Amino acid sequence: MNSSLVGNQSGRPFCLLAISYLETINFCLLEVVIIVFLMVLIISGNIIVIFVFHCAPLLNHHTTSYFIQTMAYADLLVGVSCLVPSLSLLHYPIVLSESLVCQIFGYVVSVLKSVSMASLACISIDRYIAITKPLTYNTLVTPWRLRICILTIWLYSCLVFLPSFHWGKPGYHGDVFQWCASSWNTDPYFTLFIVVMLYAPAAFIVCFTYFNIFRICQQHTKEINERRVRFSSQDGEAGEAQPCPDKRYAMVLFRITSVFYILWLPYIIYFLLESSNVYSNRVASFLTTWLAISNSFCNCVIYSLSNSVFQKGLKRLSGAICASCARPRVAKDSSTSRSKRSSNGCHV
Repeated sequence: MNSSLVGNQSGRPFCLLAISYLETINFCLLEVVIIVFLMVLIISGNIIVIFVFHCAPLLNHHTTSYFIQTMAYADLLVGVSCLVPSLSLLHYPIVLSESLVCQIFGYVVSVLKSVSMASLACISIDRYIAITKPLTYNTLVTPWRLRICILTIWLYSCLVFLPSFHWGKPGYHGDVFQWCASSWNTDPYFTLFIVVMLYAPAAFIVCFTYFNIFRICQQHTKEINERRVRFSSQDGEAGEAQPCPDKRYAMVLFRITSVFYILWLPYIIYFLLESSNVYSNRVASFLTTWLAISNSFCNCVIYSLSNSVFQKGLKRLSGAICASCARPRVAKDSSTSRSKRSSNGCHV
């Protein structure tokens, strides 16, 4: 049996949610169900998002599509990485030592989380530039600068969490392993380092940009409506209120950002409390961690429900899949009908 699963001398596996353990199956049932369920949703959802972006060229007209696709790839890798704890909980043997697997898994998921967080901050900056400097936007935001920005996000995320191998636990992603829960402790200085280098700047950028975006959109909407009312009164026609054209797309991105921080907030709060030795609980550790990881699937749902172009691309993709599945059946039916007509001369 894997040493990470041995919680005591009786051979019972290490289960953070003790209520889920059953003697008949001898593994942590509830943990396995939660992790495998999230893994399937995250992988399938983000694969669909990636395919839709490739099938819908109109989605790539927005520069934010670069960051959305970066988030989709990062979220897809989060789902793939969830395979490690699920296999461990199911007693599959792990070649490397438990401590190394725990550290690598925690580091990888933390890096991917950082990529998503930094991408959301870059999306808000992109929309802020588009609204505040619309005439020079195309010269400021170019494809090669976007690629450099995305590369910088990945490199920065890898560097920020690199000290975790020596300094302390970057989060609670590996707590399905007993060594992670009992031997790998958080360091308050490392926690402060992550907050200063990642959490605080990203949150500040998002709050600042979206606050100004909606303020500017509200001002533009007011000016447009005043002009429309003025000209319609001269023509004797009633004018209808017109919203800011950029506000609807900004709202989609704002929903994605809001859900991200809502799901990650319990994790961040618990991370700070545990690091400062104020509160520590293994059940809370597991639940806050996997609630935050579930955000990797929520991005797919929000974008598919909020963006009309994405919905058209999704319909196009599903139609192409259905058509490819129907071709063999049509060919088979046509060959069958031809054989029947040749045998008895009947027409269907």
